[in-house]
Amino acid sequence: MHIEYWRRKSLPENSGMNESQPLSQFATNLNARREAIGLEVKDVAAEMNRRGFDLAYSTVAGWFNGNRGKRWDLKELEALLDVLKTDFHSMAGGEAELIEMRVPAMTARAMEELSEAQQQAVLAMVRSMKGG
Repeated sequence: MHIEYWRRKSLPENSGMNESQPLSQFATNLNARREAIGLEVKDVAAEMNRRGFDLAYSTVAGWFNGNRGKRWDLKELEALLDVLKTDFHSMAGGEAELIEMRVPAMTARAMEELSEAQQQAVLAMVRSMKGG
């Protein structure tokens, strides 16, 4: 199973970030956590491989330098967070959510492009469809 994560809010124009690095804060937080517990990237790679994941050093390094992208293998992410002794919500800083299925991920991305009023209208429509 794979997951996608998405940013809750649009990036501010002056944030210095662009959509090709939507969760660089996630990578920054992963790095801070790794350093806080005294691990090098090679240590994390070795531990992930010890746990049965056949991962190249460059793959693991990509997690920490922000080049990983939006899609993760759920088992790899869970193992990485376990190695770092943390959880997704702590690393995402409330700025991202896990989305496990394709349609909800596409819906979440489309909702980001709507105004607050439009998002509320869509939410009201969904609630009415559910009967409450």
